[in-house]
Amino acid sequence: MINVKPKVSQETVDTFRNLLDAEKKEEFRSGFLKLHKNDQFNIIRRLGTKARTEMTGILSPEEFAMIFKWFDRDEQLELFDEMDKAYGIRMLERMSTDNVRHFMEPLKASVQKELLDGLSAEKAAHIHELLTYKKGSAGSIMRKEFISGFPDDTASAMIEKLKSDTTTYEAVHYIYIADEYQKFIGLVSLRDLLMAEDENLLSSICDTGIRTVMPDMDQEHVARIMQDYDVVDIPVVSVDRELVGSITIDDIIDVIEFEMTEDVGELSASRGTTDVSVSPLTAAKKRAPWILILMFLGLITANVIGAFEETLEAVVLLSFFIPLVMDAAGNTGTQSLAVMVRTISTGAYEKNGIWHTMKRELGTGILMGIVSGVTIALLISVFYQDMRIGLIVGSALLLTLSVSTVVGSIVPVMISKLNIDPAVASGPFITTLNDVIGLLIYFTIATAMLQI
Repeated sequence: MINVKPKVSQETVDTFRNLLDAEKKEEFRSGFLKLHKNDQFNIIRRLGTKARTEMTGILSPEEFAMIFKWFDRDEQLELFDEMDKAYGIRMLERMSTDNVRHFMEPLKASVQKELLDGLSAEKAAHIHELLTYKKGSAGSIMRKEFISGFPDDTASAMIEKLKSDTTTYEAVHYIYIADEYQKFIGLVSLRDLLMAEDENLLSSICDTGIRTVMPDMDQEHVARIMQDYDVVDIPVVSVDRELVGSITIDDIIDVIEFEMTEDVGELSASRGTTDVSVSPLTAAKKRAPWILILMFLGLITANVIGAFEETLEAVVLLSFFIPLVMDAAGNTGTQSLAVMVRTISTGAYEKNGIWHTMKRELGTGILMGIVSGVTIALLISVFYQDMRIGLIVGSALLLTLSVSTVVGSIVPVMISKLNIDPAVASGPFITTLNDVIGLLIYFTIATAMLQI
């Protein structure tokens, strides 16, 4: 894991803090606006609460709108409460619709209505529409700011429109082409527009073989489509092909980060607690059910050991290697689980099929089992002077690692078939399950070979 250094040096932060303390607002503003918006955000964040309140007197609402989106939602809510209401409304008016929707989503309906009433009619209608879409859907992350044209518009006319349009566009990649009823036809890339002759109609340079998504599509599916088609911008259309919005790559990067964080939480049985801002009580409430379930599963492990009490009494040395067998089984299963969850999420599993995946994992387990089994058998024979125990532990590792890889890969597949996120087959669950299987294999081999 890469340890990322602070984006803005402490020296830079101190320079701007000194300018604020000296009330040199114009000098502060001049230097501050030359920085990238993300650097501006980091400076405000590190200057502290007092400086944040002063920023509204230095920056215009339009300028602050470009910085506001970088703050976490909790910070946004705190910042907005500190602002003058009129200043805050003007700032929201300037922000892109998807960012405003993200900010307003957790607010009470009455507060949302109050804010919407302060916005322009068009902006309010767009935000209200976005708020109606289900969280995690394409509609919830799309933006209403996109450039569109008609098929019979000329290239020169569209370029003039781009120059004169005062709408806030964070980036312009494509011109969406739609008819008079807003039915989506295709798109024109900015490059093709600039390369076209002035009199060329947009219909002559329009790409109609474009993949679209619908508002109710899951955001993870949208991310997969944008990856497969290698696009940085994708149109959102209704059932009737009406153009309703656009999703850009920056939003998809946020989706990927969110989904990865969610999967990490599922794999470690700690979903919803990966954010360090979550309180200890909340984290404990969310983690405790899994811990209790795993604790009861652990009782099965204890019963397995108890069932082979006679074997352990006959050869006490066998107990020395119980942790080794359990750890090997759990670790191998977790590896296969991680590989399979990733394979399912990227779609590679669907291309290769279940049997190909099972054969690969079984082959991997057998090879690892042979290497581990031979190694441990030799070590036990040398250090413990007992070839028989070495063969027992080595054989157990061979079978355990082979079975554990299959279990670790087949469980998420079964869960996926039930339309449940395969990451729910968490690492701790697979580890405990493979512990039980590993012990059964170990003691069964020991009992058979020792003829107890």
